[in-house]
Amino acid sequence: MNGKLYGVGVGPGSADYLTLKAVNCIREADIICIPTVSKDLCRAYRIAKEAVPETEGKECICLDCKMTRSREELEKVHSESFEVIRRYLSDGKNVAFITIGDPVVYSTFTGIMKKASDAGFEAEQINGITSFTASAAALGISLCEEEEEIHIGTGQSDIEGLLKLPGTKIIMKAGKNIGKIKETLRRAEETGRIMVYAVINCGTEEESRYSGAEDIPVDAGYMTTIIIKELKQQ
Repeated sequence: MNGKLYGVGVGPGSADYLTLKAVNCIREADIICIPTVSKDLCRAYRIAKEAVPETEGKECICLDCKMTRSREELEKVHSESFEVIRRYLSDGKNVAFITIGDPVVYSTFTGIMKKASDAGFEAEQINGITSFTASAAALGISLCEEEEEIHIGTGQSDIEGLLKLPGTKIIMKAGKNIGKIKETLRRAEETGRIMVYAVINCGTEEESRYSGAEDIPVDAGYMTTIIIKELKQQ
């Protein structure tokens, strides 16, 4: 009998963010799978280990899930990663693929899960708290009220186009483009129609919060979530 593949979201940074379902899945899994080449380098693994100490005693598969915008390279990453996982599933092992945030939002697991399902294996996604909901809570703001919409993009998105959409805008994974994004948001904020917020390393000891585009550091890293709220016009 084949094993089952789980995509487990561990939240943005703190072990307190793990759901009971995520904790139980990690605790019961035969194999832990992480999307980096080393456990020491994997934030998701450190979070899981803090929440579920038994994680450290389990066999761990380390995958080299490189981030790339090339569809061909991404397909290769997903295929190679699944072939490693397939061997364990075929041996009847249940595999928990742990990922930062939620596995249904911009996650490498999505492509791997499709490969598993296409090959006839059972797969399930276990939601985690997202960086943008955790960041809004940390900032003490709401993401949407009444009929407001929410639009989510990344640091690679068309930021000018994103800003034209109604409601709250969220930018995840700002990364190397933070300087350009900050300047675009600063100009937009000067119109008096929006307010920009940002949280870096949400849920960790290094967490920092910012109000106003000007205050966002230009060296803010990959784990930066930006929230753009429309201001109520009088």
